[in-house]
Amino acid sequence: MKDTERADADAGAGASAELTARFAAEVDWTKVVDLYIPLPDGQYGPDLLERLWSPDLRTADEAQATLHFACCGDGSSVSPAAPEVLPFLVEAVRDPAVAVRVRTQILETLGVLARAGNDARTAPAAWPAAWERAVDALLPLLADDVEGDEDVRAGVAAVLARATHRADDLIGRFLARFEDEPHLSAAEQLVLAVSELTPHAVERREDAVVWLRQRAVDVGKGEEPDMDDDIDAWLAWMEQHGHDVRPVAVVALRRALRPL
Repeated sequence: MKDTERADADAGAGASAELTARFAAEVDWTKVVDLYIPLPDGQYGPDLLERLWSPDLRTADEAQATLHFACCGDGSSVSPAAPEVLPFLVEAVRDPAVAVRVRTQILETLGVLARAGNDARTAPAAWPAAWERAVDALLPLLADDVEGDEDVRAGVAAVLARATHRADDLIGRFLARFEDEPHLSAAEQLVLAVSELTPHAVERREDAVVWLRQRAVDVGKGEEPDMDDDIDAWLAWMEQHGHDVRPVAVVALRRALRPL
């Protein structure tokens, strides 16, 4: 069983009583509606968020999909529901009790919202402040080394790459995290995230381009030694990160150098 599948299977037994009370108290549910079904059938309530924490993966999947469409519909705009439920979507991403697959799906929704939210014409007035708080809450997950959560870290990097107004700060964080990232998939997403932010950077733009050029030619820690020939060399190689991200870096460099 893969780590992600195991984490999904081990998802917790549901949201705590304290958390479910917050769902009712802190969300204006009059704004959380199905964008395509008239009221009252399209009106949602706190149980929708509760289902994200369900130990039944299908239930959690369906809740995530419903929240996605309530928040952004076809992905071209940010609905009034988004600022209301965003703090709890982020909380679900941060909570290992929620299935990894659901957490990564939520991150995809956040990425869609962030992209649409960058166009002020499509976002409600409450969105920018809610998004800013979400960025701060997601940052610690870049360094979340829980086994099996590399997909979550990669998803967080992809979402944060949409926070173009914080490009300089985030580029610095991504470069630092790359050095400590143990998994290739997350390391590759960090490279792509740097490229998305580079055109928006002021102080770190040149540094980012130089770094991407280095990644485009760096073979990382090289070929895996034969364990039978030299166990010490193999162990030393295994302890290194040094990912070879050259194919992704070439694509990323092109993106970074594109005009805005």
